[in-house]
Amino acid sequence: MTGNYASLNRVLVFAGLCVTLVIVLLPLAAQAAPAAIPPVPTRPPTPTPTPIASASAQAAPPDGSRIELRVKFSDTWPEVGMQWQDLWTVVQWRDDRGYWHNVEGWQGTLDEVQDGVGEKVWWVAEADLGKGPFRWLVYQERDGRLLVASDSFYLPSDVGRVALVEVAVLPW
Repeated sequence: MTGNYASLNRVLVFAGLCVTLVIVLLPLAAQAAPAAIPPVPTRPPTPTPTPIASASAQAAPPDGSRIELRVKFSDTWPEVGMQWQDLWTVVQWRDDRGYWHNVEGWQGTLDEVQDGVGEKVWWVAEADLGKGPFRWLVYQERDGRLLVASDSFYLPSDVGRVALVEVAVLPW
């Protein structure tokens, strides 16, 4: 009889080890295999322009050009309660499918306002001349309500040229 208990003990110990191994190894077997192909990006890459703010530059550096936004305010602008310093401007580029994307480096407040016209200027590298289309957006504030979108435009095609974009902001 003692031999039967010894055999039974060995069988129980062996079964216990098997159950323990199954419990430990089962989560590893259930994990998904790594993807062999990297996921396809859902957003197109950002454009290549490398902007540098040039608030009151009259001429671009010799190896580039500039884009300039002029925002004309209505005569009743001061009465609407918005401050021009809060307005947020964003340049966007359009991809081949017609979708617009923010240019991360070409965003910010107006540089100045004189005689009812606001101005924002960005420098354009020579390597980016002629690219487009782009458009300019003006928001009430950063992450605020859109006030106006410009017509589409292309970056200047020659060194030292300016792509001038004009919009009007009217009270609502």
